[in-house]
Amino acid sequence: MLPRLLLLLPLLFACSFDTRAQAFEPGLLVRANGDALRGEIENGFWEESPEFIRYRAKSDSPSELFEPHQLRAVNFTNGRYFSYEALPFDHAAQTRLESLPHSNFYDVKVESLLAEVLLEGPVPLRRVVWNGVAHYLLRRPNRPILDLSARRYLRLTPTGTWEVTDGNNYRSHLMLYFNDCPAASAAALSAPFTAEGITAVIQAYNSACGPERQPTKSWLLQATPRRKIALQAGLLAGVRYNRIESNFYTANGDCVDCRPHPSAGLYAELFQPSRTVAVYGELSMSPFRSQEQAFTGFNSTGSPVYSTYDYRALLATARMGVRYFFPVRNEHQWLVGFIFELNKVVSRTAAISNAPSVTMLFDDGLGFAKTTILPALGLGWRAGPFTVSADVQMYWSSDINNFSAVFIGSNYALRTGLSYRLGGNPDAYGLAKTK
Repeated sequence: MLPRLLLLLPLLFACSFDTRAQAFEPGLLVRANGDALRGEIENGFWEESPEFIRYRAKSDSPSELFEPHQLRAVNFTNGRYFSYEALPFDHAAQTRLESLPHSNFYDVKVESLLAEVLLEGPVPLRRVVWNGVAHYLLRRPNRPILDLSARRYLRLTPTGTWEVTDGNNYRSHLMLYFNDCPAASAAALSAPFTAEGITAVIQAYNSACGPERQPTKSWLLQATPRRKIALQAGLLAGVRYNRIESNFYTANGDCVDCRPHPSAGLYAELFQPSRTVAVYGELSMSPFRSQEQAFTGFNSTGSPVYSTYDYRALLATARMGVRYFFPVRNEHQWLVGFIFELNKVVSRTAAISNAPSVTMLFDDGLGFAKTTILPALGLGWRAGPFTVSADVQMYWSSDINNFSAVFIGSNYALRTGLSYRLGGNPDAYGLAKTK
């Protein structure tokens, strides 16, 4: 089981696909041609710039998908504000240790995207997150755009070792950018590298040196995410078809449980901050059939004699993995899952055939097929609180000497099911509480 859990870790930490928690909020879209559309906009709780926007005129209207280049602005009535702009920023800025460059260099490129608006006025402030690095972009009249970004790099020390170095000299950049305004330069001396800190410097300029000598419109409060994670849970029921060989070393490859069985249980999904992936967990129960050995006595030479018989049992299954979601235009979602499972036989209910008249039964013989190192692959379709899904899990074959059985076995289980989410959408509930 440990190798399979280790295989799961990269899936958990490499989650960067776009999923939606289906939370629509009132808002305004401005199309590229200037048309304004008032209605409901799906809030993806984005960390990086949205790759698309889903809009519907009313709660019962079909939704439309818009690419960023089709829009000028996206404004939630009670939340964030995005503007489609072409902005130059440093693509070489890195903060993750595994991606740090071996020198402090810059690679400025222009990207057209939906940037988050934090301030408007004579010095507008935009926020862009690119490859996990936050960029704050300021623009003053008759001056180039200033890109402030978190950045670290590796520096070679005199002893020949590489040392992680902070290359973010944002305070010096701010003081130089506002060198004609003492109030802003003074604020830059102690400003933290946060949206609040940089906003405070710009507002100091607006209040002391700006054209109107007063703070300008800010979306800083609305830009603060309401929640980091969202938990959804519910019930599931379905059918499980097992193609399972005997659990004994004497197995000859014959299937002992080639039949469907009912299955039921509970599930939970933990959506990550940007709703880009859900960590999935499940507990379920289902019946199954298998074979067990029984000691029946000794033969004429004194050797022990064993026989096998069929039995029924209950199988408890714990499953954990990740799910990725892909939205479609009608507000439904496709999902793809990679799930690992752990099975436990919890009770043998009855011997049903071939049971010897004299037996010594050993519970140690109870067991289920061993899963291969590969996770189960699942596909599904979600519409509101309902999800229809199907997946396949492979198990080792009875030929344990075949190394390929570690990855691809002759045994498998096919599962189909219907799940129902209990309670409302937690993101939608959070919206209601903030109104």
